[in-house]
Amino acid sequence: MPPHTQSRPDRRTGDPAWTPILTTLRAPALDCLQTSFALLADHAHGTGSHLALGARVEFRTRERAGLPTVEATPDDRAAEAVGLLGLRVEGRWTQLDGPRVRRLFATGQPLYVIADAYDLPWCPYEGHEHMRHSFLATGDGSGAVTVVDAYHNDTAWGPARPGVWRLPVDEFDAALAGGAHTLAITAGPAPVLDVPEMLAGNAERARQSRPAVAGHLASLTETLTTVDGLHRFVLDVWLLGRARQLHEHWLASVRPEAAAGLAGQAQRWQQLSARSYVALRRAQAGRPASPDLADALGALVDEYLSVVETIGAAPTADGDAPRAADASGDGPVQAAVLGALRDTLHLDEARLRPTDVLRDLPGFDSFRLVDVIDRVERRLGVEVPATALSAADLRDVGSLCAMFADAGPAGGDR
Repeated sequence: MPPHTQSRPDRRTGDPAWTPILTTLRAPALDCLQTSFALLADHAHGTGSHLALGARVEFRTRERAGLPTVEATPDDRAAEAVGLLGLRVEGRWTQLDGPRVRRLFATGQPLYVIADAYDLPWCPYEGHEHMRHSFLATGDGSGAVTVVDAYHNDTAWGPARPGVWRLPVDEFDAALAGGAHTLAITAGPAPVLDVPEMLAGNAERARQSRPAVAGHLASLTETLTTVDGLHRFVLDVWLLGRARQLHEHWLASVRPEAAAGLAGQAQRWQQLSARSYVALRRAQAGRPASPDLADALGALVDEYLSVVETIGAAPTADGDAPRAADASGDGPVQAAVLGALRDTLHLDEARLRPTDVLRDLPGFDSFRLVDVIDRVERRLGVEVPATALSAADLRDVGSLCAMFADAGPAGGDR
């Protein structure tokens, strides 16, 4: 690989609203169109909300520039954000230049913007590679534009890492001189996903996708003799690997016992990604690519889909979805748990939700968990048996509430 160089010094800054979200986002599992929807979801609904983007497993193929690909379109990603994150597209504009985008800042909401990374001064792709890239943009009338970009990737021109940048308006306008696709997004209620139904649907979609997978691999094999075909193959491996990783993160947040079936695949996807990039570099130097790349990808996809099918067919420990907290949503158990989390972690109780993943809460660790359990047991007069302290019971706020709901009186017969 060529040396990592960057065309400009890093000028990122901090932001009280966005920097904390950037630090908890699973950015290495998101593509450059998903990242900005993920930011908006966590801003509206709390840490970890963006993981729902990994809930649905689907293998979609299309043709772009005469080559087969699994790359999603902006409309695909917007539809996922609406269905899985509860976001709403209130306005949509194409080919806006910088001044016209800035005029939309009057709404006070951050805008979702897609532009060419080749022209974006904070991206390592600037001046090197043309690709669609999303970011959030806001303005406060101060003569500068705040750009929030959650993209995380290592490139031939240096690392891209999540951050916030303040750009003078002339620099922002120059970056969008080629035109930008712009969305005005608002947040509705976060959808409550039926986990067993989603897992079963994933299994069925995995089974039905086998012919499409076979056809896609056959098409890829025919294109691997060209540099353009290898470039597209590198992107497909990268996209499929991130989609698998994001699904694993979502599973770990709702069904950690099921996520274990995917945990061993990440390294092999990374190895194939490295192999495919080496093959591309050699092809650019006039050397032939390895003929087994498509077979290697096929083996990984088959393994992934097989695990998805198995997960969808397997009953959970209790035969149903993860237990909710109090049925009413605001009973004494939930109040005790939220209060203990608030006091122990110094959080705003109003921002805590039953779906919040415990390990993603600021300051949460095993020591704080002991404090929380002790506080709730004393407040409710119950005792949680050691056998209940499982990974499933300690997954999120809702399952922690359910654990206490099932606990017996302190000192009672167990």
